[in-house]
Amino acid sequence: MKSSSASSKFRTGPPSEFASQAAASDFVSETPPEKRFKVQNLFAFKRGRGDLFFSLLMLGFVAFLLFNFNTESGWENRKLPQKRVGKILKQSWVGPMICMAILVPAAVINLWQSLRKWRRDQRQLVPNKWRYELSQWARSFEFILYFLAYTFVISYLGYLLSTLLFALFLTQRLGYRGWRWAGRSLAAAFGIVLLFRTILQIKTPINIWLYDQLPLSLENFMKVYF
Repeated sequence: MKSSSASSKFRTGPPSEFASQAAASDFVSETPPEKRFKVQNLFAFKRGRGDLFFSLLMLGFVAFLLFNFNTESGWENRKLPQKRVGKILKQSWVGPMICMAILVPAAVINLWQSLRKWRRDQRQLVPNKWRYELSQWARSFEFILYFLAYTFVISYLGYLLSTLLFALFLTQRLGYRGWRWAGRSLAAAFGIVLLFRTILQIKTPINIWLYDQLPLSLENFMKVYF
């Protein structure tokens, strides 16, 4: 009796009724648990869902490049009977040939290994959710649209204000909300503007609608430094 009471006293975890409710729940979280970053994970390679689809897509792209190699690389107008090897290496077709010599076997080997994994998954009845993988890749186009909108807004609001607004917006879009994250994003964006525009003098559009509304002295200052 003493041992049973002691075990019940120091028992951890939820009560039995809550445990049964949790076991019967169908809720599945799509948010992965946080893991400590390791340097070796940066170079880890793992074939995920939809790997076969993208391997076929990449092989088709490489085949397209190979099909147009003769006409687009300058191979048709090559001059091989040269006395110096340096003159041959300076011809336009040398670089594309080196690339194709790497891309073609790499695409074929990648597809072969992907087929092996797909067959193994078929034997083990592992579902290949290539549609889900494709949808995840398609979601990245959202941020391409943000970049296009950013370059368009610069010609109206200027590099400084556009960078601050989009940095704040993207921080909120990625789920980092609160005054602390907003301040960090604005500080980082302002530092980027100072580095690239004020110090390095990277060229940006000159005719900016917002700067044209300012007094002449302030307009010239903003166009030169921001």
